[in-house]
Amino acid sequence: MLYIGPHVSISGSVAFAADRAHELGATGFAIFTKNQRQWKSPALKEEDITAFKAKLEEYGYTKKAILPHAGYLINPASPDPELRAKSIELFQEEASRLEALGLDVINIHPGAFKEGDRTDGIRRCAAALDEVLSAHPSVRIAVENTAGAGTILGSTFEELDMILSEVKASDRVGFTLDTAHLFGSGYNVRDDVNKVLDEFFSRFSPEKLYGMHLNDSKVPLASNKDRHDSIGLGLIGEECFKAIVRRKEVHGIPLILETPDETRWAEEIKMLLSIA
Repeated sequence: MLYIGPHVSISGSVAFAADRAHELGATGFAIFTKNQRQWKSPALKEEDITAFKAKLEEYGYTKKAILPHAGYLINPASPDPELRAKSIELFQEEASRLEALGLDVINIHPGAFKEGDRTDGIRRCAAALDEVLSAHPSVRIAVENTAGAGTILGSTFEELDMILSEVKASDRVGFTLDTAHLFGSGYNVRDDVNKVLDEFFSRFSPEKLYGMHLNDSKVPLASNKDRHDSIGLGLIGEECFKAIVRRKEVHGIPLILETPDETRWAEEIKMLLSIA
């Protein structure tokens, strides 16, 4: 089964996310469980939780089709004790919201080490993941690869492996591969995405791929920048995405569009599903 859909809004109620995905013909989707740019948000209402679960059942969405994304303020690799503590507290809150909604995987950026040694940042990131996993035994974490700007961690498969190796509960940690981030960090998914995926699977088992973000790129290969474009309109091109959906390893995990033009989402979903 291919779970393809966009990152949909929860505006008004988290329950509306499933409506919005269904209207687009999506077989899967992503959400934020709260405002992604605020430290504090109101608690989820019980009626919204109940309605969300009912909508999933109505439309036939299982938790395997949904990839929630943690907020952008979270920096588990931060060397600042106060910011790191706030990040872990917020991550804990988001994990609790995840559990309340009956979901079990949350996508997280590995963060930036800001100063000092990269290895220390990797250790701080891994320790933060362990702290959240210890408090939430039903939750799994998908660490997202990055484009590699500045001191941001996770731009290479080697570095993702280093994070995983430092996590004690590594059986509950996997990855989300973002195509625009791969391209930005120097992995040439435009010319040979199968080679890139083969390299990933030579290091990690297929079970470690928890999801993918399917995004074209407005910026060149190895730019270390993260600028998404609509499928087929950017510098990666449509062939990359056609090849991805034909890979057996991506069946059964969420393939999420974070493309910028919402008016093209239904078309992108239909095209990718028809190819597969």
